[in-house]
Amino acid sequence: MNKLKKAIAIGTTVLTLVWTMGGLPVNATTYIADGDLVKAAGSSAVYYIAGATKRVFPHANVYLSWGYPADYSSVKTVSASELAAYTDGNAMPFRDGSLFRGIGVGLQGYAKEAVYYIEDSKLRPVKSADIYQALFKDANWVKVTWVPDDLLTKFTYPLGTMIETSSTHPDGTIIQYAG
Repeated sequence: MNKLKKAIAIGTTVLTLVWTMGGLPVNATTYIADGDLVKAAGSSAVYYIAGATKRVFPHANVYLSWGYPADYSSVKTVSASELAAYTDGNAMPFRDGSLFRGIGVGLQGYAKEAVYYIEDSKLRPVKSADIYQALFKDANWVKVTWVPDDLLTKFTYPLGTMIETSSTHPDGTIIQYAG
């Protein structure tokens, strides 16, 4: 009986040491659920899982527009083969309520200085800087995400109506009334 206790104690000690030094090699997969954010080991591309489809975030600012943590702590790392099992879908768009613009080009025939608001998954250009300032009270333009021009071509937003007045805030705008 003493030999059995000694063998169990030695085995437990060895397993504990192996485990604390990185564990045993295991061929395990990560569980991926609908709505998860994932990336393949060794890659920086982040995907949103929707059913059997993966949708890439084409830019960090698009990822951040959805309110995910800037440290990417909610992203699961999976094997390349696990990720490859999902069908490629359309790139993730900016979230409704986002404001963005290009650097040197505009979209859908608008000037390069145009700012776009996303509402109901549609692109709504803001008619002027005066209307933008009246609606968003953003003298330093910090609410606008500046997007590399080559990224703009990856967005396929349908065109919504132009925001031509500051008398009504677009859907999704957070406002605070005086008092």
